[in-house]
Amino acid sequence: MRARIASLGPWWLLATLVAVDLALVVIGLVRLELSGPSLNDPWLLETDRGVSEYAGYAQQAALVVLLLAVARMTRHLVWAAYSVLFLAALADDSLRLHETKGAWLADRLAAHLWFPSDGFMGLRANDWGELLVWGLLAAVPVLAAVLLHLRSDAWNRRASWGMTALIAVYVFFGAVLDQVHVLVADSWLGDVLGAMEDGGELLALSLAVVYVVGRIGRLRDGRPIAGEPGPVEDVVSDRVTSPLPV
Repeated sequence: MRARIASLGPWWLLATLVAVDLALVVIGLVRLELSGPSLNDPWLLETDRGVSEYAGYAQQAALVVLLLAVARMTRHLVWAAYSVLFLAALADDSLRLHETKGAWLADRLAAHLWFPSDGFMGLRANDWGELLVWGLLAAVPVLAAVLLHLRSDAWNRRASWGMTALIAVYVFFGAVLDQVHVLVADSWLGDVLGAMEDGGELLALSLAVVYVVGRIGRLRDGRPIAGEPGPVEDVVSDRVTSPLPV
């Protein structure tokens, strides 16, 4: 178990990022308890353009760059597809695409196709529009990642499975729990789920950053990864024999 935890990435980076995330969550909850909900308090987790949102932007931008570095080192484009996926997430969050375009898309669908204007399954039409916008943004990079994952060699496929698991955790907090939060937003449970949603996103991004940094470190050192049989040197030899394996 200790070896598997260490294989995630540098422990000092993991501890630092998790400590920052937990500090932001605690500060946000304390501010919420003392001052109540506010649209302008930068320390609340749900405040637009607040401290926690900018922390998320920084992590997403770091993942874009780090994943491109892995793609360059391995010459496997599956990592470039993951990079584009996080670039789409960064654009969506920073430009508020699903919030601003979700209502517009719901109106267009209601006007030209069958789409319930009052929503269904407990969610508003705007909420469904937001999910559709997010899905459209993610569709191309996700499809590319799936196809390139299947064509990757053994080492990259194993490492890609780890990246997939972390992205699944991120989507759970950012999309699934977000919509559950909508259903109970006006109750005390809404505050709890709101903190879990925003804090969970930050933690998932931190784990992803540490994981990718760990892959870069293993590739540079040429060492095998705990739980992933086979030498990393196979990746280097693939780079030599094949100019651009995918």
